[in-house]
Amino acid sequence: YIFIREDIIGICANQRPLYVRLCKKNLSPNGCVSELEFLLDSDINSVKFLIDFKKPNRMSTADDIALDRLTALPWPCHAHILKLLPLRNCLVMCLVCKYFNQLIQKEVLQDVSMLDVNDFYGQQASNCLSWAFRNKLTALRKITASGHSCLEPLLTACHLPAGQAILSQLTSIHLDYVNQLRDNQLSYLLAACPNLEVLALPRCSKLTDAAAITIGSLLPNLREVSCRDWTALTGGGVAALAQGCPKLEDITVDGCFRVGSEALAALVRLCPRLRRLSIAKSYGVTDSALEALGEHGVTLEELCLRQCPRVAAVQHLTRCSRLTAVDLSGCVNVAGPNLLAMLSGCGASLVSLQLNGCVGLRGEVLAAVGRLCPGLKLLNVRGLALMDEHLRDLAASCTNLRSLCLAWCTQLTEEGLRPLVARNPELEDLDIEALYLLTDSMLTGLAECTPRLSRLSMRMCHRFNPEAIVALVEGTELRSLLVSGVLDEARTTDLVSRVRRVRPHCELKW
Repeated sequence: YIFIREDIIGICANQRPLYVRLCKKNLSPNGCVSELEFLLDSDINSVKFLIDFKKPNRMSTADDIALDRLTALPWPCHAHILKLLPLRNCLVMCLVCKYFNQLIQKEVLQDVSMLDVNDFYGQQASNCLSWAFRNKLTALRKITASGHSCLEPLLTACHLPAGQAILSQLTSIHLDYVNQLRDNQLSYLLAACPNLEVLALPRCSKLTDAAAITIGSLLPNLREVSCRDWTALTGGGVAALAQGCPKLEDITVDGCFRVGSEALAALVRLCPRLRRLSIAKSYGVTDSALEALGEHGVTLEELCLRQCPRVAAVQHLTRCSRLTAVDLSGCVNVAGPNLLAMLSGCGASLVSLQLNGCVGLRGEVLAAVGRLCPGLKLLNVRGLALMDEHLRDLAASCTNLRSLCLAWCTQLTEEGLRPLVARNPELEDLDIEALYLLTDSMLTGLAECTPRLSRLSMRMCHRFNPEAIVALVEGTELRSLLVSGVLDEARTTDLVSRVRRVRPHCELKW
């Protein structure tokens, strides 16, 4: 039995999420549980928030009315409503009665294109995948899972006819933190998935160059791949992958510290469609990689070189005129003239620029950043030695910001920050952590100038008072507020209570 909200018809018409709850019900011995044992095998308590299996003494009048509302609708509405629900809720509703079980099997499951089992743990995740491979989910194209428990059902499916049929139609697999996945097992799995276009295997730390070679040999149509934190991966493996995947558009090799400049040069040379490259935390990436990117990477749109300390000559990226996002955070050797030379070529298209911890940059660069990047929406200059005049210069030409991080720019005051926020009324995300000199008047200015502000970090801004903070919450659209280190424990507790009264769903961190 299901309780449907009063505005059910409006929800259907407007395609908004539908909220339902399952009333208490006793499952009959011939109930529809066989196809859903993954919800029940491991721990019955894990689904008590969806179903309570204790039989009520009597059905309430409200439940009768709720059931009448539902059955009064034409049957096509039932299928339409069910398709608005998350897959997990639909599966649990199969337990309600035979009618819903048949309706979901016929109308809902055949349209399921993505299966995400990250909400399940241990045996539940394993059983969920096993269930999926036993059923004819003809529209399934994407599987997302994490943890070692998802490995066994994937490998088992490789030699079952039903499993093979599903694997062969997949175009995307995302397996996170599957530590037990080895090179030979990946080869076995990928052989059953010839149509993959997206393969993400972050934190699968046992994989080596052999896995990269396998990917290159078996997946010629691959467009996106993530090898994050494959600590054994080297440049040779990346080059082999690039050789076999000429259609590659997006690659992540963050944390692969054995991958260096030669591998990046091979990537941009062998993959002419490459539009996104991320290689964070690699000491092997040098300026020679930037030369190759400037020569062959003209199609690049996003580039992340975060914490690559040997990178300096970013002026080689001048020819990458399609770049929309650049992350140079932690590249301590990048100097102002080199950055400005880069921006003279790609600044017109840049939307996101992250310079967190680029201590080689001086504040005077900011004025040119605003002038050369008129469409900039995200700017991160955390930890730079900035003064008020630098922000005023930036404000003169930077007016489209949605996200701004000034954390640990400790010399800034309201005199510099207020003109900048006044010129950027669409600002939604602001980080002013450790700006010790700011006072309550700055919060008043934020409420006046940035009504759409939804996230604010004011950690360690100890001059702010609770009254000003609450007034800011009332005057903006804040949904996330970080206030640790602002007040003492007692006043923080009181502040949290007051904010929650004003904005019950605001996420607070203190």
